Amino acid sequence: MNENSNNVVMLEEEESAFDFRQLGQLCLSNWYWILGSMVACVLFAGVYLWFASSTVTVTGKMEIIDKSKKGSGMSAGLAMLNSLPMGLGSSLGGAMGASSIDAEKEIILSNSLVTSVVKDLGLYTEYRLSKWGRKTLLYQNNPVEVSLDEAHVAWLDTELPLYFHQIKLTISKGADGYTVEPTLVEGKEETDLPEQTFATLPATIKTEAGTLTIKENKLPARLAKPYEGSYTLKVTITPPTQVANAFIGRTTFEAVDKKVANMANISLADENLMRGIDYVNALVEAYNQRANDEKNEEARKTEEFVNNRLAKIDGELGSSDAAWENSKKNFQITTPEVDAQEALTKKSEYETRLVAIGTELQLHDFLSEYVNNPANLYEIIPAGISSGAGMGSETGAGASSGGSAGTASLIAQHNSLVNQRRELLKSVSEMSPQLQRVNQSIKELQPVLKTALKRDRQSILMRQNTLQREYGKSMGRIGSAPKMERVLTEIGREREIKQAVFLLMLQKREETAMELANITDKGKLIDPPAPEPGSNKPQKKLVLLVALFLGALLPVGILYLLQMFKGKFDTRQELESATKLPILAELTSTTAEEAIRTLRTNLLLNLKKDQKVLLVASANKGDGKSSIAKRLEDSLNAIGKRALLINGDLRNAASSVNAHPSDILAGEAFAKEVADAKAANDFVILDSPALGEYNDALQLASYADATLYVVKAGKTQKADVEALHSNNNIPNPFIVFNK
Repeated sequence: MNENSNNVVMLEEEESAFDFRQLGQLCLSNWYWILGSMVACVLFAGVYLWFASSTVTVTGKMEIIDKSKKGSGMSAGLAMLNSLPMGLGSSLGGAMGASSIDAEKEIILSNSLVTSVVKDLGLYTEYRLSKWGRKTLLYQNNPVEVSLDEAHVAWLDTELPLYFHQIKLTISKGADGYTVEPTLVEGKEETDLPEQTFATLPATIKTEAGTLTIKENKLPARLAKPYEGSYTLKVTITPPTQVANAFIGRTTFEAVDKKVANMANISLADENLMRGIDYVNALVEAYNQRANDEKNEEARKTEEFVNNRLAKIDGELGSSDAAWENSKKNFQITTPEVDAQEALTKKSEYETRLVAIGTELQLHDFLSEYVNNPANLYEIIPAGISSGAGMGSETGAGASSGGSAGTASLIAQHNSLVNQRRELLKSVSEMSPQLQRVNQSIKELQPVLKTALKRDRQSILMRQNTLQREYGKSMGRIGSAPKMERVLTEIGREREIKQAVFLLMLQKREETAMELANITDKGKLIDPPAPEPGSNKPQKKLVLLVALFLGALLPVGILYLLQMFKGKFDTRQELESATKLPILAELTSTTAEEAIRTLRTNLLLNLKKDQKVLLVASANKGDGKSSIAKRLEDSLNAIGKRALLINGDLRNAASSVNAHPSDILAGEAFAKEVADAKAANDFVILDSPALGEYNDALQLASYADATLYVVKAGKTQKADVEALHSNNNIPNPFIVFNK
């Protein structure tokens, strides 16, 4: 008995192993389903690979060159901003000093910029070669070219987004020439136009969406060879803006490294390698062209400002020259006499410095007048027109003390924000959050800039007043100087100021002209666009391997799930995994006699000495319990054990009873009969009706010491076996598996 118990424990410990063994047997018995599923999945994968559009990712590394960020000016500007109260300067400086990758991404992936690339490369017209149900994208090797007049190409975009128009052509080449089947698409409706045949190309087709021109494409011999015979070409003309949106969705622009703010990878996933390379190159070229256009716009604004000031100063300079000439005529002199050489030397020095400060003050007023004009809030402030520009040591000192370097930095920051605003207006609306943030930054910068200009002017006036006092002292020393000298001095000083400003404006005009002639790229491809290794999709080997794996996994999974959720037992392994009760024997049609002996042996090993009454029960009628009970009786008698079988299945039609079966089984007469049989025999076997049909079996169980529960393969429910663990009315249950 101990040996048998150990065997049961070992079976429980190896339950998981039996599960894997059961799964293996399940796969072996259904191998044809698994093989068929694998073949079907591989065939499906082959069909998918044939019809699926393949893509490859093209990537180029781009350096963003921002020449506007000069070291000293920017540092001085940030220092000044940080000195502002209430943290305003630090917040503005932090926003302006942030990485520009995100801002450049908005520019380079703007719909307007990508649309211009789509139009330049003609990507709004797509050619696909149709063969064996597969449509292969052609680029630069299409046998014919289809063009739509430019007016209607623009019209396709102007109709969006309310009306979507598209032109589809099916061009078939045969022995008799070319057959063209046009279709117009408006929204979701398609209209087929009359089929047209042309013996030769070029040919023209007029439609409601414009005039189409079809002509042969002059291809090299190696590219033209596949089209020598017949072919079918699918041509689609889509609104450029719509095509641009599709390209934007497949384009990524991201920093190479978070630590490097001016290096980015620009990638495109596309069906055609050459188209992807051309697109990336053209996109960077268009990006550079737009940047140069913006830079030239700033230079042209500066040139306009300079020319206006030159015209104004020229008139003022003419008036000063006339006053100088008239004064000399009135006083009838050519050169004033000097009485005191020392006083004249100092006077000359002070006059030079006063001229410099006067020039600086007038330039400053010109700039303040432009900045204070509300109409120029979102306009470029002329670059380089700032106080202290090229005016010698006096102005240099003023710039240092008055903070003109900080003012120039603020002007540069204002111009940078205005350029950013203009770029955003090309891709977003006036009410977009991005544009509102830029507008707010410009408005917040205005009071800071105006305050800096006022502070600069006060500094210039203080220095001018100081020099004026020193100059007055010097003039006082020249007590004998005639009145005419004073008049001529004032007029001369005014003339020198006008001349200095005029020369400065001429110099700035030349600098602006040189800037307009200087064209530099804002973005540079340091690594030309090339396919990324392993970026081809779909990957044929991987798809086939996955299909093979799924082909094997799906039927195994389905079989396993069916087996797991199956409510009946087919194998002993399934029965063992569902119950911990001892399984005494497994009966089959070929080993029935030997199985009965095994049942007898295991029963004797597991029964205790005082357990003599055995109940043979099952869940359903026809599970073979009566046959097993009879054979067990014969087998016990065969080895000298006295065994008696009592038929407790009184519901059987063969039994002749006058009273109700339940009353008989619960009566004292039947109880005495069982007691007498138990006293006269070694074993008493009670054959019972089905547990699931009547309550008779539970009445018989009250007389039994142990129960042989017969499980019929393919019939007994798992729930019935699991219920034995919690059914206290069934004494000491053992399992007999009847196959």
